[in-house]
Amino acid sequence: MRARASVRVGRPVGQVFDFVADVGNMPLWVTGVKAASSVDGIVGEGSRYLLEYTGGWRPNELEVVVTDFDRPRVFASQVSRGPFAFEGTMTFVEADGTTEVTNSIEAGPDSLASRIASLLFGWMLRGSMSRRLLRELETLQRTIEGDSSIKA
Repeated sequence: MRARASVRVGRPVGQVFDFVADVGNMPLWVTGVKAASSVDGIVGEGSRYLLEYTGGWRPNELEVVVTDFDRPRVFASQVSRGPFAFEGTMTFVEADGTTEVTNSIEAGPDSLASRIASLLFGWMLRGSMSRRLLRELETLQRTIEGDSSIKA
């Protein structure tokens, strides 16, 4: 299942990238993430972090590895341990002091039931995932634009 969404943030690209790359900020804008912390204290490609994530009715712990870190253009990651497969890539493009953020994800089913649902209702689920990504990016936008401690 693939989905994609974009939003323009009224901040320079480096500030937006740095906010997203600080995984401790994830609970502020990613739906279902209750806590996020670095496993190894490294920031960059190959770094690992843990997410406390609640999807639907059950809490999960996911270990995520950063697969691409090209400041300030690309931040990509994938689940290395957890109940479902997920790969995500965020791209950042600066235009006139603002930043176009695009989030693209590919997620796999976490059970036989979700695999069947994906086959039968994939077109509907894709739309739902795209709307969720857009809501998350809009939350990211409001959070960054409303935080006076992030210098413009």
